[in-house]
Amino acid sequence: MATSRSTPSKSNHVYLNGRTLEGGGQLVRIAIGLSALTGRPVSIDHVRGNREGKQGLKRSHAAAVKLLAEISGSKVSGGEVGSQFLNFFPQSTRSKSGPLLDLSQVTVRSEYNIKLTTAGAILLVFQALYPYLLHVGSQATAPFVKITITGGTNASYSPSYDYAAQVIVPNFAKLGLPPLSIILHKRGWTTGPVDLGAVTFHVHTLGSRYNTDENQPEESSKKDRAGEPLCSFPWINLMNHERGEVTQIDITVLAPDQFTLNADAKEGGWSTLRQFIEQFTQHTLRRETRKLDPSIFAKRSTSRPLEEDASETSSSKHTPVPIKIHTSEATNHRSHVYILLVAHTSSGFRIGHDILGGMGGDRLPKSRNKGKLKKQGQEPQRDSQNEKAYFAAANLVRRCVEGFIGEISDESPNAQPDRNPASTAKRACLDSYMRDQVVVFEALGKACHAGGNDSDATDTEILEDERDWTLHTKTAQWVCRQMLDV
Repeated sequence: MATSRSTPSKSNHVYLNGRTLEGGGQLVRIAIGLSALTGRPVSIDHVRGNREGKQGLKRSHAAAVKLLAEISGSKVSGGEVGSQFLNFFPQSTRSKSGPLLDLSQVTVRSEYNIKLTTAGAILLVFQALYPYLLHVGSQATAPFVKITITGGTNASYSPSYDYAAQVIVPNFAKLGLPPLSIILHKRGWTTGPVDLGAVTFHVHTLGSRYNTDENQPEESSKKDRAGEPLCSFPWINLMNHERGEVTQIDITVLAPDQFTLNADAKEGGWSTLRQFIEQFTQHTLRRETRKLDPSIFAKRSTSRPLEEDASETSSSKHTPVPIKIHTSEATNHRSHVYILLVAHTSSGFRIGHDILGGMGGDRLPKSRNKGKLKKQGQEPQRDSQNEKAYFAAANLVRRCVEGFIGEISDESPNAQPDRNPASTAKRACLDSYMRDQVVVFEALGKACHAGGNDSDATDTEILEDERDWTLHTKTAQWVCRQMLDV
């Protein structure tokens, strides 16, 4: 834990209104994470004040506050479940050479084991801890910090394990953050029966002594570590990266196999709900991608491996890019249904969109949807007792594909064409949710390199299409400005 050296100045105290913009848990997680990183105390009132129903801290938020306080040696008041105010007081002080903590004051363990009592979102808890551990983890006695969290891997309104592993991790690496690996031990769902899962994160940290040149003399290495480490969050300017062309689309399907059809009902080649979702997702993607501007996609090679040609169906040969099943797993309950679509791009980024749903409480769609299924040769028998589940699944697929097409299409107009007529606003290389995740690291990089990239910062504000910024993105940017003065 961080060792107390001095009490932060009251002039550095930041006060936030928890009802600002999105007004949810994201505001809390970012604020306490940056408070721990900078040594600036923060007070938040009206916590989650824009949320319908119960406001204040939920269990996952309270857990994140408690855990970060324990790891960083900070003091907290108002951190209990339901609290609508929160005070977070770091006990370590800022470095004299940068905006973040003086690492000479900090010690950190190499391994943490965190157990949530409910299926709260594991990735949201990790989100609060990650920036702090990236900075202070270099003081650990191992090549990386290992964190195992028990809770929910597939949770409502939060990134899933699958999205994190397939989209967040490769995108972070592409943007210059250290390697991050995620290991799934067991899935945990927030929907349906309570079922806790577990995930382990290996955080390779910024400025780690294990990332130094192996050929550096030992005495020199010791001398460098004796001095105060420099701030090392990388400068991130998304406008320096191109979206690239889509080269491949991956599909992940988690769904139950209990909903089976009679043998004479297998017109579409499927017999279970999971198989139906796989094939209907492929079919819908093929149809919708063919409607898009061909320039969005990379040109397919005319000479493909023989084994690929043999495995492709006649319909898939007419798709702009290969569409493949990445993961398909059977779940144990009708409320455990999850679909993730991921586009690989020629620039090395991943663009994703996912949806979490269930078959139990969904209403049967209107008859026009039945007509679509029948026309496509995918309609299950009308007298099937599982008809409702299949039509609900088809609706889930359509919604997911629609959102995904919106992410990869290139039809977003310029956000501010009148501000700089000589330039053209363009979309970032990330999907809208991933765009939210990067805000903190953009701000930290800017704070660490203040004065050296002012022109780039201005260009980003002009050139990036702000029309793609969600309320979460704007909230994250606002919190970062308050906490980092950038």
